[in-house]
Amino acid sequence: MNVKTFLKKYSEALIWGGALAALFFMNVDPNAISLCPLKALGIPWCPGCGIGHSIHYTLHLNFTAAWRAHFLGIPATLVLLYQTIKSLHFTNKNYNNGSATHIAHYSGY
Repeated sequence: MNVKTFLKKYSEALIWGGALAALFFMNVDPNAISLCPLKALGIPWCPGCGIGHSIHYTLHLNFTAAWRAHFLGIPATLVLLYQTIKSLHFTNKNYNNGSATHIAHYSGY
């Protein structure tokens, strides 16, 4: 399997897995650079503030800190893990190059 075929076949799993790896290794120091666009604009609050930190803490099994950072971080982590595993499972099971979330014979996209 060449690189192009590999990237096409496993692109969804690579994206989800890369996001989880980035969140696992992120710096949770309050003085660190933030990726929040609202914080960059000087807005002090947004509804998603802390969810990245919460996912980081959940991946490190620190559920108390995860809950304090953002209450949706634990379920978000579970969804990200599920999506990563699901994309690998469907890609390998069906031997297709499409996305694991693709609905067969649905023309509504």
